[in-house]
Amino acid sequence: MSEADAAVRILLVQPNEVDLHGVGNALASLGASVQVDMAPDVRRALRRIADSSPELVVAHAEGNGETSALLEALRATGPPVVVITADADSTEVALDLFQRGAAECVAEGPAFADLLRQTVLEQIQKWREVTERRDARRRVDDLRRYTADVVQTMNGGLVVLDPSGCIRFANGEAERLLGAKFVRLQGRPLSNSFSNAGEGVAILERALRGGERVRSAESLLRQPEGSTVPVAISCAPLRESSGARSGAVAVFQDLSEIKQLQRQMTQTEKMASIGQLAAGVAHEINNPAGFVDANLRQMSEYAADLQQLWEHVTGLRRAAESGSMEKIRSAAGVLEASIEELDADFLMRDLATAIRESQEGSERIRHIVQDLRDFARPDPDEPERADLIHCVDSTANIVWSMMKHSVILQKDYQPLPPIECFPMQLKQVFMNLLMNAYQAILARGAEPGTVRLRSSDRGEHVCVEVIDDGVGIPAENLDRICDPFFTTKDVGVGMGLGLSTAFSIVRRHGGELEIHSEEGHGTRVEVVLPIKRPVSLPKRRATPRAS
Repeated sequence: MSEADAAVRILLVQPNEVDLHGVGNALASLGASVQVDMAPDVRRALRRIADSSPELVVAHAEGNGETSALLEALRATGPPVVVITADADSTEVALDLFQRGAAECVAEGPAFADLLRQTVLEQIQKWREVTERRDARRRVDDLRRYTADVVQTMNGGLVVLDPSGCIRFANGEAERLLGAKFVRLQGRPLSNSFSNAGEGVAILERALRGGERVRSAESLLRQPEGSTVPVAISCAPLRESSGARSGAVAVFQDLSEIKQLQRQMTQTEKMASIGQLAAGVAHEINNPAGFVDANLRQMSEYAADLQQLWEHVTGLRRAAESGSMEKIRSAAGVLEASIEELDADFLMRDLATAIRESQEGSERIRHIVQDLRDFARPDPDEPERADLIHCVDSTANIVWSMMKHSVILQKDYQPLPPIECFPMQLKQVFMNLLMNAYQAILARGAEPGTVRLRSSDRGEHVCVEVIDDGVGIPAENLDRICDPFFTTKDVGVGMGLGLSTAFSIVRRHGGELEIHSEEGHGTRVEVVLPIKRPVSLPKRRATPRAS
């Protein structure tokens, strides 16, 4: 044994009636790295083996049958046993020992010590190789078991696909998200499970055909009963050792709770915005409601006057039926006097005006209530095609009731194609931007300011700009202006969530929020949105920058 070798532990089983002194000397001559322990019988030998785990056991064939018992005990688990036999022993004895489990037999005789040392070294090397292979198999088995446990209990669905996109494996969470057990899913194209097939299939194609990794793209999985589950998808190609693509692995994260929280946050932010506008909206509703009420009171008086005229007309009709000219002249005189007294011409004109004004007032109230209802209602689960200008304009109508005494609102709308979006979320964006513009103008003071709304078509994208001539944003704050809870407003005016919410919504639509501002000269915010929402949403931050 070389000095570099690890220490070797050998157990020598030496019953009292057997002299193995020469064997002990031969083993000790292997070097300082060899540690030889002694055991007088099988019972204590087995205890030593359990306690110290030797790599080799050496025993003598003569041991009152104990050697056979030792071989039987170690036959399945090891370590190997080298049996010393007498020089005169026959081949049949050695064969019997091998059958009982001996690793090797060494006969006493000439060159015994050299032969024993060589045999011991060979058996120890073999045992180490066996042990290493067994440990490696155990580690592989443990790793396979741990991997299976992790895959089955992970908080996400995992699906392995063959090169054609069909399911080869699905864990428990994937079964839940796809709404079926693996036996029903196996061999089925995963693309069939996407509700928005265009996005889902594109994600798989990028991994299966393009060899591209797709991280955290959003899509919808359709379950057999027709419901859908929003998921975040990570998809990566699988490769063989040769480098050829052999399929893909897709991981799904259920976004149902996250989407619910997002809807709740957006809805809460909407309600907070409406709360700030409540006084202005109440005033806008109160004005038309006030003159509608006044007109109704006036029309009630006109109705009484018309009833009086109608009674005189009825009297004239009855006089005409009687055929008496005197009665006819009298009834006609009464009717003419009543017409002059009540100024019937003015009454009819003013009644028509009151009705028209009341209709206009009720229409104004209807529009205000409709805008509020549209703004407050939650978005659907899937994007829809919507008119972005309508989103901007209806939101501006709500805000206008609050800002009209301090702001001149200019609208420069260019025609835009419909876009795929969540319109209620975009209304929240424009609400926040208009509120910020209004507050920036109030902070500037002096004469009324101007807020300009401008839209433009940019090919595959559309843009809406909100421009104000308020106080502007200091250059040192531009990099932080979209951070949650960062605000430059006075305490009680804002919580620092407006621009953060707007940025998050625009980002979820695959768009960009660009802020151009110069302190003392106002701010221009560009909301740039794709006409068609992309499959993989960008992970860029907003890019606020000074003009």
